[in-house]
Amino acid sequence: MRFKSLLLPALCLFVSPLVFAEQARPKIGLVLAGGGAKGAAHIGVLKALEEMHIPIDYITGTSMGAYVGGLYASGMSADEIAEFIGTVNWNSGFVDKVERSEREIRDKEYEDRYQIGTDIGFSFTELKAPKGFVQGQNMAKILRTTSGNVSYLQSFDDLPIPFRAVATDIEKLEPVILDKGNLAEAMMASMSVPGALPPVEYEGRLLVDGGSVNNMPVDVARDMGADIIIAVDIGSDYLEAEDISSYLSVMGQLTNYIVKNSTKQQEALLNNNDIFLAPNVGKMDTAEFDKMPFAYGKGYDIAYEQHLKLDKLVLSASEYQAYLNEKEKKTSKLKRGNNLKIDHITLNNNSSYSERMLLEYLQIDEGEIYTSDQLEAKVRALYTIDRFERIDYFYQTTSDGETELVVDVNEKSWGPNYLDFRFALEDDFYNESKYSLGFSINFTDINIIGLSENSSELRTNFELGTDKLMQAELYTPFLSNQLLFSSLKGTYSVTQTQFRPTPTLDNIDNYLPTEYSELEFEASLGIQPALWSDFRVGARYTTGDLVLNILPDYNSNYERQGIFVQYRLDTLDNFTFPTKGFYLFSEYLYSEDTLGEISSSDMIDDSVVELTVNGRFAYTIKRHTLVVHGEYGVVENKSGGIPLEPKSLGGFLHLSGISKDSLSGENLAFASLVYRYRLMDNDFGLFQSPIYLGTSLEQGSVWNDEHFSDAPMYTAGSIFAGIDSPLGPIILAYGRTEQNHESVYLSIGATL
Repeated sequence: MRFKSLLLPALCLFVSPLVFAEQARPKIGLVLAGGGAKGAAHIGVLKALEEMHIPIDYITGTSMGAYVGGLYASGMSADEIAEFIGTVNWNSGFVDKVERSEREIRDKEYEDRYQIGTDIGFSFTELKAPKGFVQGQNMAKILRTTSGNVSYLQSFDDLPIPFRAVATDIEKLEPVILDKGNLAEAMMASMSVPGALPPVEYEGRLLVDGGSVNNMPVDVARDMGADIIIAVDIGSDYLEAEDISSYLSVMGQLTNYIVKNSTKQQEALLNNNDIFLAPNVGKMDTAEFDKMPFAYGKGYDIAYEQHLKLDKLVLSASEYQAYLNEKEKKTSKLKRGNNLKIDHITLNNNSSYSERMLLEYLQIDEGEIYTSDQLEAKVRALYTIDRFERIDYFYQTTSDGETELVVDVNEKSWGPNYLDFRFALEDDFYNESKYSLGFSINFTDINIIGLSENSSELRTNFELGTDKLMQAELYTPFLSNQLLFSSLKGTYSVTQTQFRPTPTLDNIDNYLPTEYSELEFEASLGIQPALWSDFRVGARYTTGDLVLNILPDYNSNYERQGIFVQYRLDTLDNFTFPTKGFYLFSEYLYSEDTLGEISSSDMIDDSVVELTVNGRFAYTIKRHTLVVHGEYGVVENKSGGIPLEPKSLGGFLHLSGISKDSLSGENLAFASLVYRYRLMDNDFGLFQSPIYLGTSLEQGSVWNDEHFSDAPMYTAGSIFAGIDSPLGPIILAYGRTEQNHESVYLSIGATL
């Protein structure tokens, strides 16, 4: 923080302003233009005006100018607002989805597989898209927490400094002056950039960023009663030809042109007594939040550079102190949520979920006082379900003087059915290439009358490629907290694999291509103690055929009837590139199997016990991550023959150096240690695509009849580079295992 000489305010102790010596001081209006990250310049201007002892009587602003102006109007000082430059992650305001580690476990399972999460609304007659790239969930959180949850105001004249924000009616394309209501919502409406953030509904109108219609509302400040206006324009220079290199820069240039024209129209309304400040922010972009300290400095500097024009507005020390005392008196009377006991809660439920269920998730109690951070954590708990467009809240005082917390819950307007896609390719450039194309449709509002007060969800999945899949699962939660649930699932799959009587590296080139065709039905009851874990007990029926592809006359059919117990836990922040968290899948299955002999009508009956455990743990220090992974699966009481649900090794990070799934058998043991270095963050604001370099050490074995201690154990390793892209993980790797087996791998979109 830089400081200028305080000579001007000191002189005012002895020299009275000549212009207004014989009359009351003029009312000063501060007008703050929009400009995204460049709005930090406004804070620098405010800091300089405070040091100069220049009072502000009215504030108007657009977009980021409305945000800075609203905070200052609510009684905050320039220093208090400046703290947000370094403490607020503004890029997070353009990201909605709750971190994977906090999400519901069944959603994680599907979203990892159908990784192209378009979130497109689906019906049998149309596809629907959201109104913004994100819905402003985190941006609204930033505005509420930094403004201190100012209580609903019948007029923004009741703020310590009267305030107005300007937005655009997207339907009528005209400016809308926001002069009352929820301060954070007014800020949000004024800065909702079309396309990036959705329109804000305000008194029946859909409002977006006001920059295109009135980016520097001089006229609004004049109408409020300002005698002299200090207008601050933070517009950027136009790009030159060499800087226009992409469609983003083209759109940025056009947007800058529209906003500049709006600003110039308002600049023309200034008269000789008014003061126009234009901090030299150069070609700084509206989204360059890392340059906000730079913009702050430019705002601070321009005010002192124009001090000769500002001299006439300077108050004496005693006069300015009287102004501050009056402002502080009004600030102390302003109601903020952090200090209010909640007498009543009103829930406006615009969703298919029951009110009891929503209140159970929110866990907000009447008679309590909550900080902004505490309330946001409770709202976040409801966002983890990922079925809501926006969850907003505000405080207001009722007619009998009590404090009411109003919570608005809005389900996604483009729902209730959602469409996501899958694309996966795995190739080892030698003899194995697997690909998969698919889509998933989630119907989230299935009402089964009398079964549950909560809606059921039906998820349907379809895949084509090397393997094929059709699947449907009906999930029904019970109780208001959704602690208990039932699941009915049906799956038809066709899977290609390689059968080796002896699954060893010595025989890796000797195999029979085998195709499994299965129809499986599963019913289970479960308990979900936390969103990221569940426990199930159920029954499973499978009927299938297996064919040796090079000997089509040699085939067999089988049938399995079993009961299972299953536990899942998943707190990983990313499944393929995790940096923290745990993953555990464990299942115990007892099954009565019937298997037809190859090329024979004889049938073999078996009672089979299977145990499967799969775990993963990730830990990160700065840019260095270690991932420990282990798998163990055994079959007891098996009579022999071709395994019905083979377990396999092979492929990148699963015994690197050999083709994917090229060792398969009834039993499996595997462990790996992966080191990964985060080379680049690639933070694009709306999303991140970090680049990683890494290496692995792996050891594993697959066996059939022999005991684990007699099975051959193989060691492998790999080096790799990967990027976590919006299309899923993209990885190029080299792997090598014992007996000089080696492979180069390319993986796109696959869950590893």
